[in-house]
Amino acid sequence: MSDGAVVALRDLSHPDSTERSGSLISEGVDWVDLELTGGAAPISSGTLVGVQTSQNIYLGQVERGELLGSSQRLRIRVEHWLALQDASSIQKLWTQEQTD
Repeated sequence: MSDGAVVALRDLSHPDSTERSGSLISEGVDWVDLELTGGAAPISSGTLVGVQTSQNIYLGQVERGELLGSSQRLRIRVEHWLALQDASSIQKLWTQEQTD
């Protein structure tokens, strides 16, 4: 995935939290770095989050955060991830099996 991809982040510790947007800075095998925009309240280290890009969904925990003016840069330690294309393929197979 290229740097700067749009991301949506949700704080999983608060079910009623609103989705926040930002951009993907970089990613590794078990982590993603992103920058949130919009100036909302900072997300604390240890917070469980879900992050969605156009290609993947990541579930993990905020390892650290840094305030940069009205934005916040986060390092997320990824515990689980799902490629959206794989999920779509599985859904098509399940739908096919149910109609047979």
